[in-house]
Amino acid sequence: MHRTLVLALALPLLSVMPQQPAPHRSLLADHMLVTWYGNPRSAGMGALGEQSGAARIARFRKQGEAYGAISSKKVLLAYHLVAVVAQCTAGADGLWRRRETRDVIDGLLAEARANGFRLVLDVQVGRSTVAAEVAALAQYLREPDVDLALDPEFGMSDCEVPGKTIGSLRASDVNGALDQLERIMKEHQLPSKVLIVHQFRLDMLPDKHLIRTSTLVDTVLMMDGLGSQSLKLASYRAVMRQPLAFAGIKLFYKQDANLFTPAEVLALTPVPSVVIYQ
Repeated sequence: MHRTLVLALALPLLSVMPQQPAPHRSLLADHMLVTWYGNPRSAGMGALGEQSGAARIARFRKQGEAYGAISSKKVLLAYHLVAVVAQCTAGADGLWRRRETRDVIDGLLAEARANGFRLVLDVQVGRSTVAAEVAALAQYLREPDVDLALDPEFGMSDCEVPGKTIGSLRASDVNGALDQLERIMKEHQLPSKVLIVHQFRLDMLPDKHLIRTSTLVDTVLMMDGLGSQSLKLASYRAVMRQPLAFAGIKLFYKQDANLFTPAEVLALTPVPSVVIYQ
């Protein structure tokens, strides 16, 4: 009787013991992400704005299939929206950037989901701050299929103008974005996300070695310079001397000379886990 009582008392205690959280699984460990860059308001910003509807979807799927046929990883497609657009004028708030409207973001997210795509929100910060712009996008970053990108080219000081000066971001900006993403992921129990950081000049990320690692977010160093294959290869090698967890390359349909084929992309070292088409 005494032993039965001890077991009965122990059972409730066992039932409420906290479970150990499962290890967070990296998205890019076994997936390759191919994205379609731009803004639907402007055909000049990239492929995302050159077409719409069925034509855009069909063209993008065809590009993704070229990687699916040869990649050892499963290929994921994503619309890559410039959701914070650097401006050549100060604007009412003096921050030299425009935040995209909810209607545009909601519409692209709905179209992406209807076709099994993800959505990447790209930030050209202007004279605002990374922290403020990521916070403004928090309602979308709470979604499990929405990722983030930061473009240091458009990170301006108080006397710089987007488009006239190549800007920069600090490691503290990137680490702050990681902090914000991780907080959102923990609060909403989200699966792995991707943070893409663009670079084509070394001074765009002057203290890149201080960017921290993350067990929740897949950080991607994206070489996004344009030009000939030889120039892009040299830039890729230079940028990747100080890598992040994953590598990426940006390809320009109109500005690149002799556009890399998917096979040539996958022959790069390190092998890109993310490819952006603009």
